[in-house]
Amino acid sequence: MKISFYGAAREVTGSCFCIEVGGMRILIDCGMQQGANNGFGQTLPFHPGEIDYVIVTHAHIDHSGRLPLLTKQGFKGGIFATEPTCKLLDIMLRDSAHIQELEALWATRKKRRAGDAATEPLYTMEDAMRVFPLLIPCRYDEIIEIDNEKSIRFTDAGHLLGSAYVEMWFTESGVSKKVVFSGDIGTPGHPLIRDPGVI
Repeated sequence: MKISFYGAAREVTGSCFCIEVGGMRILIDCGMQQGANNGFGQTLPFHPGEIDYVIVTHAHIDHSGRLPLLTKQGFKGGIFATEPTCKLLDIMLRDSAHIQELEALWATRKKRRAGDAATEPLYTMEDAMRVFPLLIPCRYDEIIEIDNEKSIRFTDAGHLLGSAYVEMWFTESGVSKKVVFSGDIGTPGHPLIRDPGVI
């Protein structure tokens, strides 16, 4: 098993990790960098066509915002997320694509006045729409088998509607291991969001 850190390492945005196990590459989150340097690190440091699956911990853009870029560049695998996260992604990614298009238009107008080339958006609404057919809605606390040697389970993380810890079980070369990704963890006592579950 190999785990690569492609975001949210030494910083708190752009969550993106890759597990390579049993001949498969699985991303956990594919988030966008946010903040003052939000143009930095938005490209993907791997070939999207080589990713088999994505698991999304929750719908916030710093955990999901590069999914349309992933599909734009050739990803065609399944995207596992809780049912509420899938519904929120439909809203969040459309909004993000609209912002990308508007910002590119604004930058292009500014560049053309200076005689420079147009700015292309990071992704478009069409790219965002390619994400939705790939979504695989999952229920909390249900074991989902990816194949005979790989399974996952979502547990409520109490951060946002649909947010989850992801427990992952892998068997490789006869050795079984469990890996947990937390995403963001909420605090107990909120009136509309359930308290974080326990692993």
